[in-house]
Amino acid sequence: MAEYVSIAQAREMSGLRVVLPPAPGPWAESLKGILHVKKIPYVRALHEVGTPSLELQQWTAQTSSPVMAWNDERPRTVWNDQLYLAERIAPLPQLLPPDIEERALMFGMANELMGETGLVWSLRVLAIRRGQTNLKLNEKARAMVDFLAAKYQHGVPGEAERASLRASRIILMFGERLQRQRQDGSHFLIGNELSALDIYWAASAAMIQPLPPELCDMPRWLRTTYTANDPRVVEAVRPELLEHRDFIYRQYLQLPLDF
Repeated sequence: MAEYVSIAQAREMSGLRVVLPPAPGPWAESLKGILHVKKIPYVRALHEVGTPSLELQQWTAQTSSPVMAWNDERPRTVWNDQLYLAERIAPLPQLLPPDIEERALMFGMANELMGETGLVWSLRVLAIRRGQTNLKLNEKARAMVDFLAAKYQHGVPGEAERASLRASRIILMFGERLQRQRQDGSHFLIGNELSALDIYWAASAAMIQPLPPELCDMPRWLRTTYTANDPRVVEAVRPELLEHRDFIYRQYLQLPLDF
């Protein structure tokens, strides 16, 4: 297990502190991947998902992680703000395409992964449904699933059906994008170099099919919950998309995952 300080301790420090859950969440793993590529050192602060955190609420005015805190600046709690901050702290290697049209495309596609009602959000709604029907969950796991269900409005009528449609359409779009890039001779989703979009996809794909246990050691119940079984989602996933995830992890990110 990685080394963590408490949120209260992190708040008193300078430099870069990142509040993270002790689990492979896509938003957290995306941020960790960006920091790894840029070789930015940071201190981890522990956020136990599913339990109230008054310290996090007082510090950041919200209760979700990851959170990125740089010296005395305001904490960054949203994925795109975190990317901009990482680019400022370490401009190279650049993960934002220099071309303005490619950059606009990257942010639009990244929002379909990381934004509210995007792929990760929608897959989490579907994962919550699986978790709530899993009778083998222990008390702690059940509390986490119930906490997330309330957060993602899982009880809203028809939300799981809408999540299934959204997720499948986004996956299909990424499959088509990757196919066009490969036809043009590129190994990446945008242009001919690694961008943040490749990292976001690699981390997001963990909620379609997690990395194998030797690369991502998570509890069995969480692996089952993360593994997509919605028929629309499963049908939309081209093998090349998971191949791209594996390529990005092998070539650029840290393995095995450390959380």
